[in-house]
Amino acid sequence: MTRNVSTVLASMIAACALAGCSDTRQPVQEARTRIAATLPAPYFEDLVTESVSVDGDRLVLLVRSPAGSAAKTRGAPGFDALKDSEQAALRDLCGRPEIMPLLDTEAVLVRRFVDREDVLFFEVALPARACASPPADAPAQP
Repeated sequence: MTRNVSTVLASMIAACALAGCSDTRQPVQEARTRIAATLPAPYFEDLVTESVSVDGDRLVLLVRSPAGSAAKTRGAPGFDALKDSEQAALRDLCGRPEIMPLLDTEAVLVRRFVDREDVLFFEVALPARACASPPADAPAQP
């Protein structure tokens, strides 16, 4: 019986290795620890990257607007364009040394934007594996 369990376990580990499975918890926790040591930090204009947390395989950077109102901003013209620009800007995280160990994992990079009352403006996410490929709207290289 022990031999059968060992054989099955070895097969599962080999299959996972071939499929690119990896344990994401440790590298995500390490990235959180390294990034947390640099926070709070200015993000853009009056926005501040206030904290970083781990939610499963998600590395979540909390960006706060100390003066903004999520309710007012969500109803403003150009809100969708703002969200789209932040989605594109999320790729900037890909080059950070703290993020590099996550590129071969199932980690997801997240920026969560909140107002002074912790009300969500929006959240953007990018699988860390996507850092290895150019964005779909990137210009072709000559």
